Amino acid sequence: MKNALRNIHKRIFAPWGFLQKHSQKSWYAAFEDSMLMILLAMFGAGAALLLTEPWNVPAEPVEAITVSGHELKTGDPRPEELVRLAREHMQKEVVLTGSDLTHTARWATLGARVDMDSLERILVQMALKDSPAVQYFREESDGPEGPSLELPASLISGAAVESLVLLKDIIDRAPVNARFDFAMEKVASEKDGRALDVYATLARLDEALSRGDDRVEMVVAKVPASVRKADLEGIDVSEVAGFYETPYSRMRKDQDRTHNVGLGASLLDGQVILPGRKLSFNDTLGDRSEARGFRYAPVIAGGAIVEGMGGGTCQVASTLYAASFFAGLIIEERQPHSRPSSYIKLGLDATVSYPDLDLKIRNPFEYPVVIHFTVDDGKARVEIRATERPFTVTLLRKIIGTRPFPVRVIEDSKLKRGEEIITQLGVPGYTVHRYKVVERDKVGYRFQSVDKYPPTTQFVHKGIAAASEVKDVKDAPKADTHKPYRASRSLRMVQGSGLWHESTHD
Repeated sequence: MKNALRNIHKRIFAPWGFLQKHSQKSWYAAFEDSMLMILLAMFGAGAALLLTEPWNVPAEPVEAITVSGHELKTGDPRPEELVRLAREHMQKEVVLTGSDLTHTARWATLGARVDMDSLERILVQMALKDSPAVQYFREESDGPEGPSLELPASLISGAAVESLVLLKDIIDRAPVNARFDFAMEKVASEKDGRALDVYATLARLDEALSRGDDRVEMVVAKVPASVRKADLEGIDVSEVAGFYETPYSRMRKDQDRTHNVGLGASLLDGQVILPGRKLSFNDTLGDRSEARGFRYAPVIAGGAIVEGMGGGTCQVASTLYAASFFAGLIIEERQPHSRPSSYIKLGLDATVSYPDLDLKIRNPFEYPVVIHFTVDDGKARVEIRATERPFTVTLLRKIIGTRPFPVRVIEDSKLKRGEEIITQLGVPGYTVHRYKVVERDKVGYRFQSVDKYPPTTQFVHKGIAAASEVKDVKDAPKADTHKPYRASRSLRMVQGSGLWHESTHD
């Protein structure tokens, strides 16, 4: 150990080589030992300073801090004054403006929250002598006052987005295209729509909350109409390019369904499809809801007839599809029903369901076409109006396969023993081969497709109760009043200029 220290000593004192000439003298060994002891003492003193840090005076705790102008004593993790301050801050009103709307809300309802946990930690740490928070404050502060900060408020994104989505339902307005008013025989002007940009508005709210602002300009984008009045200047609707009619019930018990048919027709009447453009049935009618004027009526769902919102709009879609078919328009999207419909020929129906199942029709001509939809005297009629009738269109339909319908018997304690009621008539399944023949100037084009209709189950309720047990029973099953469905084996329908022909073969 001593030799190692001497080696260190020699390395340190090597520059003073002139002392080496005295190394043989008697006093040199004592001198060298003394210098070594001095070196050890210096190292020891340095180590002691590093360990004790006498210059580092412990930071004294802070008695109070100021939060948003309010003085709070430290030590208590959640003083009543802090809770009251946070509650008042979240109940402040903020005015949201945009377009022609003004909406007043409280920050709390918009998803704002105060980070109470962070404030609690600060209050506790500031009361502890020499805590990291106190040390940092003492190093950064020039005066005796306690730290001053704003309430750490922020928006919880999920809650804020949910609040803005509810507001979006109020603000948003779909554009209204220019359309042809057949009653006035002129073009009605378009109306642009608007849409709230939720995430851009969320960013503005976040900035306003951090700055303490009480007004926020929402980001509302203009949604232009796709068909404008200027696009329809000089439009010619004198010719019927294609048409189709379907019957509807005028009985009182079917008035809700009839109402839906009329409402759907009114939304389609006068709609213009510009050259190369397409019309979406779902976009035009929108959600079939009570807010939009629709009612509950029978609909086909999974092959069964049940009550549903907007029942009857499938007849509107089917009538429009058939008229478009015979006008030579391009059908970009269409699905047949899960069971045949009594109001239209097999193979000419179209099912719709907002927003999943749609009917989309494209105009292939160089001129606009207009939908003229009327509902009157038991007939729903669609005419595709244009400047000419360009094609003769023929439908050739043949049933190439059938499947018998299954029968399901349900034992029913609401019927007396031996009584049977068919609550849903079965319908066979059909596979239908279709040809669409489009002719002009003695040149024809033929397109083929296949529709498949699955069989519809027949439900038979069979009574199992004694006659005495069913005298006062309510909600007993009711018989299906529809007529059994029957389709001809083949069908030929032709529409052209001055031409309308239909023939069937069983």
